[in-house]
Amino acid sequence: MYELIQVSERSYYIQSPAKIGLVKLDDTNVCLIDSGNDKDAGRKVRQLLNANGWNLTAIYNTHSNADHIGGNKYLQGQTGCKIYAPGIECDFTKHTILEPSFLYGGFPCKDLRHKFLLA
Repeated sequence: MYELIQVSERSYYIQSPAKIGLVKLDDTNVCLIDSGNDKDAGRKVRQLLNANGWNLTAIYNTHSNADHIGGNKYLQGQTGCKIYAPGIECDFTKHTILEPSFLYGGFPCKDLRHKFLLA
């Protein structure tokens, strides 16, 4: 798990519970497509980046589900990368309490505030 798989000259994916895309922008700079499900995923991704001598410049989130944005905070804190998300997903990514609230129609009870729903 968390194995780097090359797809083309500059494109990779990281084999993980929620696959993570990686695109080489040049010899040292890369961007991710999604960031995994939590801080632990972020740590594992960071280890892969370091092992290859790559600098993370951006994360592009496809959508705001926790298993796609859970590594954002850790990776941004470690690298200073920018994070992008489309449309309203940007608000859900910035304010993670929105995801479980939206799914369950109000402020989520404690049992619904966990890493699967709340990144």
